[in-house]
Amino acid sequence: MLRRSALVSATIVLCLGFSIGATGTVFAWMETLILEPLTGVKGFDRLVSLKTTTAHDEDDLSYPDYKDTRDAEARATAKTFDGLAAFGIRRVSLRTSPVAEARVAEPVWGVLASANYFDVLGVKPLVGRAFLPGEDAVERGAPVVVISHALWQRRFAGDTAVIGRPVWIHDHAMTIVGVAPPDFYGTISHLAMDLWIPVSMQPEVGGSADLLDRRGVRWLAVFGRLVPGASLETARASAQASGARLAASFAEDRDLGMTARLLDVGPADRMAPLFTVMLGISALVLLVVCSNVANLLLQRGAAREHEMAVRLALGARPSRIVRQLMTESLLLAAGAVLVGGVVLAWARNALTMLVPRSPLPIVADTPIDGRVLAVLAGAGVVTVFVFGLAPALQSARVAVRASLSGGGTRGGTRGGGRVRGTLIAAQFALSLAVLVAAGLFLRRLDELQHVDLGFRDPAQVVLATVDFELAHLGERGVQRVLVERIVDRLSALPGVRAAAAASFVPLGFLGYSTVEPRVGGHVPAPGESMTFLANYVSAGYFDLMRISIKRGRPIEASDRRGTQGVAVVNEAFARRFWGASDPIGRHLFMYEVDITVVGVAGDGKYSFLAPLDEPSPPFVYLPFAQWGQREVVLHVRADGDPMALAPSIARVVEGVDGRLTAMSPGTLESYTAVPFLPIRLATLVVSVLGGGALGLASIGLYAVTAYAVTQQRREIGIRMALGATPARIVVRFLAHAGRYVGTGALAGAALSVAMVYGLSTKVPAILPHAPLERAGPFAAAAAALGVVAALAVLVPANRAARVNPTTALRDE
Repeated sequence: MLRRSALVSATIVLCLGFSIGATGTVFAWMETLILEPLTGVKGFDRLVSLKTTTAHDEDDLSYPDYKDTRDAEARATAKTFDGLAAFGIRRVSLRTSPVAEARVAEPVWGVLASANYFDVLGVKPLVGRAFLPGEDAVERGAPVVVISHALWQRRFAGDTAVIGRPVWIHDHAMTIVGVAPPDFYGTISHLAMDLWIPVSMQPEVGGSADLLDRRGVRWLAVFGRLVPGASLETARASAQASGARLAASFAEDRDLGMTARLLDVGPADRMAPLFTVMLGISALVLLVVCSNVANLLLQRGAAREHEMAVRLALGARPSRIVRQLMTESLLLAAGAVLVGGVVLAWARNALTMLVPRSPLPIVADTPIDGRVLAVLAGAGVVTVFVFGLAPALQSARVAVRASLSGGGTRGGTRGGGRVRGTLIAAQFALSLAVLVAAGLFLRRLDELQHVDLGFRDPAQVVLATVDFELAHLGERGVQRVLVERIVDRLSALPGVRAAAAASFVPLGFLGYSTVEPRVGGHVPAPGESMTFLANYVSAGYFDLMRISIKRGRPIEASDRRGTQGVAVVNEAFARRFWGASDPIGRHLFMYEVDITVVGVAGDGKYSFLAPLDEPSPPFVYLPFAQWGQREVVLHVRADGDPMALAPSIARVVEGVDGRLTAMSPGTLESYTAVPFLPIRLATLVVSVLGGGALGLASIGLYAVTAYAVTQQRREIGIRMALGATPARIVVRFLAHAGRYVGTGALAGAALSVAMVYGLSTKVPAILPHAPLERAGPFAAAAAALGVVAALAVLVPANRAARVNPTTALRDE
């Protein structure tokens, strides 16, 4: 029976397969990023993060604060946590042979972890052991390392004899004691760490020597596992008590509190509401498809009315007819699930194409597991009943005598026509809602792309990172000299318009550093934050980035070590501390250094976590030549293709010092795309779904109109024989379809209103403003529906207008 209507069957399978595959793809992304952000971790829902708090923000903990909180919890009579662990990430150099034998080191990402890190997570090494208690207690006293499964395979070919072998990290020999399981990458979602080192070894891997002692430097992410019976509220109460104790005991913690929240797995966790919205919209499209398929089956059922009458006359019970038709629907759904699997396999890794460039080890693959396959199969089974049951019941109610005697309704019953019309209206209502959502996301993306980021023409700037600590060049004076030489040589390359260096790339993932200046003449209010993001830049940076200097001058080549300390602040900084007064010549004080403000730069966007349309925060630029940093990002503005300069940049860096490597080349445009990722992903997905919904609705309307033309061929012939013009025939079909489309548009408008307010509540960070007065998406969606509906009706209506009355009546 399916072969006899192969075109209709193929259309049903392809349409269902598209929608089931889209739903499965969105669910696979959601599972990977949101539902299971950390693989290989047991009891993920029992893990919570501890954060220090101020009046304006949350932060990590310092090592002394972590130790005090951990020890106090261990001494408590009524325990809240079954262990508190801490970690920080760092890029390190790795050698598998002594320096004399292997000069070139591999840069890898490592974790500085407390000794109980693996125990609190419930992670058991695949080979060897985890850290022993106390291996993080003595500074530089436990040179051991646990390596990842990927590094074990990559560098040691999976040899189980790797336990006990030494590796050289920052030229310090450390012994491999364990290999992590293959499904464990670390505690930041989708960052694949390569090794874990006791936190007490921090000075050995390029960190500041006093980082383990400074209570005011908060660099460790702290998390704990709740004891049985403890809740998140219990954890918050315990954290608040710990914060109060620290604030009362130490001056550095005087204005701080502490809180607990669900385990912080990184920025991906903030996209949970967005994926919920996308999954809901994909479900709407699936409903559009189901109503479309139901319409097609109703039409096919009307065409098979005589067949069903014969079956019933020969003794088939109505339940047997329903079972026969539901079996056919099940086969259609099974084919659609297979097509959906192909769509899923093709689209699941689309996230990889959208992930911005970054030096971080980002893993964006989306595996297909049993739960994703279950969703595909479940969607197929559910759609069988959604689209198949009503047509089956309709076919089982055939009037046997009338059908066999030729006195049937020839086009199905009048009630069947009403059902088909209702389904068409439902399709257009749901399609309008999806199109409005797509319009909102498109408009929001357009708004964000027109936000002034503070810099210009990022597509023409290529970036490359140089890590001095990896090359064991930690002396600040050496760093300053090397950067100056590299920038000079890069500026002389053919095709280079300008070159500069900076410690930080705005809106990127890395390079964030803060300063806590004392502003001359300003007395901070209680709870006022005096911590600001800062960028250490070379001369020429502002010209290269095309950041406007509103007052004074930029940082110049003469601003070097031994001269008066200088700074350039942005307009937000100047407004906050000096209002309308002239900021040039004002003073900041940092690390006992008197710094003169010599310029005011235009405001910009800096943190990828902050909404792009929020006002710019205060920001400070300092001369790299006066301070130095462990890592620098080279900026090169090109006349032509910027990425074509990447090999030349690498040669220049190595030519200045053979120990240096230019890493992670990419354009400034790709590096600064991080805050656009959620809205671009949502816009892509919802636009594809909206286009699909619109196309499916048009197919449904075309099919219904074409079927009506076929069934009313005799009536059309009579009308034209009595003098009806072709134009009147066309208008008649347009009016008939217009009733269904108009009803659907009204219902869709109401649904869209509810959806708009739901979106502004569900994803306020992405769609903060979605009021009804922004009528653009509504008008565009309605216009698109009107045009498509008109085209879908005009083609079969024009065919009806060309009916020859004589031929039509003779055929009857």
